[in-house]
This record gives sequence, C-alpha cells and structure tokens, in this order.
Amino acid sequence: MMSRTWAVALGVFIAGAGQAWGQDETVLRESVGSRAQELGEMELQPFDSSLWASLDGWTNGSALDAAATDGKVVLIGTWASWNPASTRMLGTMQSLKEQYGEQGLLVVGVHHPQGWDGAADTLAKRKADFLAAHDTSGKFREGIRSDQEPDFYLIDRAGQLRFADIRNESIEDGVKLLLAEDAASAGSIVSRLEEQARQREVEFAKPKLIHEGVDLKSLPEVPFADPPAEAYQAANWPAMTSDQDERRSGRDEEREPRSVGLPASGWLSGTAPIVRGRAVAYYTFTLEDARSSELCRRMDRLQRQLGRDVVVVGVLTLPESRGRRDEDSVDESSLPDRAARFRTLHDIGHAILIDPSGSVMEEDGGRSRSDKGLLSRAMVVSSDGMLRWSGPADQHAFRAAIDRVVEIDPGVQARRRAEATFIRAKGG
Repeated sequence: MMSRTWAVALGVFIAGAGQAWGQDETVLRESVGSRAQELGEMELQPFDSSLWASLDGWTNGSALDAAATDGKVVLIGTWASWNPASTRMLGTMQSLKEQYGEQGLLVVGVHHPQGWDGAADTLAKRKADFLAAHDTSGKFREGIRSDQEPDFYLIDRAGQLRFADIRNESIEDGVKLLLAEDAASAGSIVSRLEEQARQREVEFAKPKLIHEGVDLKSLPEVPFADPPAEAYQAANWPAMTSDQDERRSGRDEEREPRSVGLPASGWLSGTAPIVRGRAVAYYTFTLEDARSSELCRRMDRLQRQLGRDVVVVGVLTLPESRGRRDEDSVDESSLPDRAARFRTLHDIGHAILIDPSGSVMEEDGGRSRSDKGLLSRAMVVSSDGMLRWSGPADQHAFRAAIDRVVEIDPGVQARRRAEATFIRAKGG
C-alpha cells in the first residue's frame, strides 16, 4: 500500500498537465530543502491534539482540546508581540476569523515563549479578538516544527494537519479549500490521492499515442528547421528572479539568462542525450544522501510524463561543493560503477551525468547544493541552450518553469510540428 509520505512527496515534485498530483494545487509552502521534506511528512497525518494542553494564558476564549476542534478547520498562526512581521499578520488572521468564522474556521494565535506580557496590548491595538494562547515552554512550537514568526498551519475538519508552513499569500486559499470539505471528504483525502497516483502511474506506463498504432517511443528524430534567434528573444520566458534567501534579504531582482552548454563527456550511458527541439531540466543528487533514490525515481516519473518535450538530467555530484572538500578523500574513479549500480537498483531510465566537480551547476551562479543546504538544485534550459530558471528542485516553481518553457519554446514547437507532419504522412 502506498504510504502517506509518498503521496505527499509526489504532489510536491510532480504535477500532471494542468492538474496537480496532490492536494496542494494552489496552497504554496514557504519552506524548502530538508525542512520542506520534514514538514511534508507531517502533512496528512492526524494533528497531535495533546499539544493544546501545552498552551496556557488562553485569551478570547476557552482552552482547546480535541473535542473543541472536532469538525472545525483550524488556522494556527505563530506570533510574538515584539516581532513586527508577525504582528502585521494579526490583521489578516482577524479578517479571516470575521469572514469565515461562521463557516467553521477557528483561528488560533500561538504566542512565542518570550514577550507574552505585551500580547494583550498588541491584540487590543490590532483589534484582534481571535483565540490566542501562550506557548510558555515552547513545546507547541517544537511539536509543529515552527522555526519563526509568523508560521501558519491548517488542520482540516477530520483533524489532519493538511498544510504546514504556508506562505502568507496562500493562507486564504487553504482556508477556503478546507472549508469546502465536510469531515468525511477530508478524512478520505489520503485514499483519494493514492488512487489518483495509481491511475497516473498506469497512464505513464502506457505508450504515448497520437493516433492508434502510432507509438511515440519508437518515433525517429524528424528533421526540422531551427527557429531564428528572434523567436527565442520574443518568447515570454519565466522570470529569472533571485532565490528565496536573496528575496528574504530584500535583494529580489531579475537576472539575465545565460548559455548552458550540454557537456560532451561524463554521461553514464556513454553519450549525451538528444536535446535538439527539447528543453532540458537538470537536477543534482548525491549517492551519499539517502533521499536521493526517491528523488531520482520521482524525476524518472517526471521524464515519462514530459515525454519527448523535455530531457531530464540527473547530475551526480559529490556531497560538498567544489573547493570545500578534501580531494584525497574522494575516489572519483569509482563514481561511474557506483552510479551504474544505483541506476540499476532503482530502475532509473532518464539521463545521468557524472559531474563530481559541480561544474554544470556552476552555470547556476556558482551555487551548489551544499551552499544552500538543499537536497537538490535544478535548472531549466530552453532548446537554444539558454538558462531560463534555476532554484531548489522541490519548489513548485521548478515544475511551473518546465511547463512554461515547453509551452512557449520555439524549438519545441518546431519539433512537434515536424513530428505531427511525419505521423500524418505515415497514415497516423
């Protein structure tokens, strides 16, 4: 039986054409990397209602327990009276309480262990009368893995933690989504997601057909004319903005695309994949990280889903970035054999590039996975070899960038037209 963790992670990494493979089609999460994985494993699990007993100083209502939240949608927001970013969000929480309270929304503000003596004045100043409590010991924050103020979490009517560490702009979307469910529907979300995942896997296993009897897996490379440079210049590519750490530092700016050449050597198969008329999606992984096997399998499903339009490339790197590792401690000559065993063990079909120095991802502004503490970084390159997006592979923006590039890439469109003409000429 498929695990809940697998179903959640599947929704994070892979989305179907125009429809998300999971519960989070519109609700965006703030965390990335290992924290995103940790919180993802908490989602779709019953919320630990014993955590309510760790709170005290209840204001604007009585203390909560499992019975008090039964059948409710609960929005938890962490805050601190001394933290301006969190106190600004008190107005949003109050507005949600006023707008959706009668529909079953319960808003709870959980105050930081420090500064509680100023909480009442802050709530009064913000005209906030939603339920608030003091996390005196910090046990509640520890239980929900909150790491800052504000963090937002949503519990559904069935008592499951549905969304953890939601981005501010997605809070209302999450509230409306969960209020639209009854308790029975919320309780069956896991089985519904698992069934959707099984159905997708069945579809992915089928040959991609344009017409009965025409199997795209056996379609040869069809000649076509390369689009002019002007066509690429006129395309509305995804914005090349700085990554999340830079945005939080107030340095959000759009970056210019740059050329990313396909390496001639280092390919586990011996030869580079055919990328003409295709976008290329790179992601990094290491053999030392236990999570890499699941990451590579997800990317393999992504390759099957995207078919001929995108070449997915797993870039095998060393655990540490170039220049920060002990050169004598790494046997780079063993990587091809280890990578081959890894590919066979996990039945990986997409392209794998062995790049111990990290030179390929240095095209991404010199950022390596260890620089950001992430499992994987990713790049999306258009068919003219230009970098169109880069960032963490577990961000929703990664898949969105792939879809956008495929939709507007002149080379992809030219190849598709040539293939359609070829198939029609063959009677397909």
